Amino acid sequence: MTLERIGLPGVGVSHLLTTQDGARLGIVVRPDGGRDLAIYDPVDPDRAAGTVVLCAEEAHLVADVLHTMVTLDHVDGPDPAADGMRAIRIRVPAGSGSVDRPLASPHGADVVAVIRGERMLPHPGPAFLLRAGDVLIAVGGSPALARLHDLLAAPC
Repeated sequence: MTLERIGLPGVGVSHLLTTQDGARLGIVVRPDGGRDLAIYDPVDPDRAAGTVVLCAEEAHLVADVLHTMVTLDHVDGPDPAADGMRAIRIRVPAGSGSVDRPLASPHGADVVAVIRGERMLPHPGPAFLLRAGDVLIAVGGSPALARLHDLLAAPC
């Protein structure tokens, strides 16, 4: 897949994605957080075959769907220690039962930071309230990280 980014003064940023099979999708990110989506005509790749306008909240929900319920990403760093400890990122989905609840739970992993929007919140305490879209940086063994993942994936 290729991605082209083009700044549109006063409008936002245009992202043009072209898949391996040549299909094209355009996304304009507006300053208000909204998104305009366009699917391009396969016969005439410069003509939009259809568009969808999403408000910021709708765009976040679509992002959650595209990321599935919870996304686990390995954090760049050293190889796992001999005892199996590792660091991962876990995204809190909009439908999680953990949203608006304290971070404290019996999962056994250490949450060393939370990324909320553009901010990094280091060392969140057990009373820290989670929000949909938060990304937790967690450290622990595989069983503890799996328990944390399952806790965050559980629906309301």
